[in-house]
Amino acid sequence: MLNFSFVSLFIFILFFGTFFSLSSTHWFAVWFGLELNLMGFIPIMVQKSTMEETESGVKYFLIQAVGSGLFLFGVLLTSWDFSSWGLGFLGAVGKTGLAFFALLLKLGGAPFHFWVPSVAAGLSWLSNFLLLTWQKVAPLFMICCYLNLANYFLLGLVAMSSFFGGVGGVNQTSLRALIAYSSILHMGWLLAGASISWGVVFIYFFFYCIILFFISCLGMKEESLNMSQFSNIFVWKFYSRYCLVLMLLSLGGMPPFLGFFGKMLILVELLSLGNIVISIILILGSMISLYYYLVLSFSLLLSSSSEYMKSRAEIRNVVGFSMLVGLGGLWSLVWLYSL
Repeated sequence: MLNFSFVSLFIFILFFGTFFSLSSTHWFAVWFGLELNLMGFIPIMVQKSTMEETESGVKYFLIQAVGSGLFLFGVLLTSWDFSSWGLGFLGAVGKTGLAFFALLLKLGGAPFHFWVPSVAAGLSWLSNFLLLTWQKVAPLFMICCYLNLANYFLLGLVAMSSFFGGVGGVNQTSLRALIAYSSILHMGWLLAGASISWGVVFIYFFFYCIILFFISCLGMKEESLNMSQFSNIFVWKFYSRYCLVLMLLSLGGMPPFLGFFGKMLILVELLSLGNIVISIILILGSMISLYYYLVLSFSLLLSSSSEYMKSRAEIRNVVGFSMLVGLGGLWSLVWLYSL
């Protein structure tokens, strides 16, 4: 069980740091908010004090410290030329430089993705959920709103994210590592959405957070029942395995699940802007990830054939959960297009 009396203060610091960065008016305050966020997240990562969590916490701290140093140095160099710490001057002249690469390193996007799978592999599901969702909010917001990316540069980043995120997940046996490589792939979609509008990025990121939330809840539930921090997913109960399959297919963008509608929204906008090459690269990367999601899904379903449909209550739960996952994105898009 989580010691909420221990982590409550650090959760407050974690969220306060992110909101401080988002509400700042100059880059030094953004850097300060990112540091507050880091100081709040490290104790949450290592609160169980296991060897795996400690190793992941040290790796994450070193990477984020390097990213923070590069970010502050890059902003300082640019502000020296323009005599301003305002948020607008970097985007106005298109000078991303060290500041952009530092934010990309903190996000874990390709080609600075090397630390994400090894850090995620040793963390609890709560820490993994925060690492792959909330910890991306402030850097992603800064990249989307204040740093203009040239088309050729965006194409290279999307291609690398699709390649490393797609190929890296092949032959992975750890669900945590699989989700980590998936986050690298989704970062390509988010960067492509950043070339459209912040609203598109928000919708896609919101869908991604919902899917990852359900996966994390399943992981916490089954590992608490098995009294293990890293239990094998093939020993999970049938209902949990079935729900995990649905979540993995949704994460891979299989229609008509929730993840498909977020991808469809970005693809429609990209094609309307004439970005055909970027759209093809994103589709190819998602097809690779969907391949190993399908392999894992078939393995999970076939391994549970002896437990197949034990009770009618379980059948109703599975069918209801399937409809929620499958139709949630469809109704969301209908509502958005009606605005």
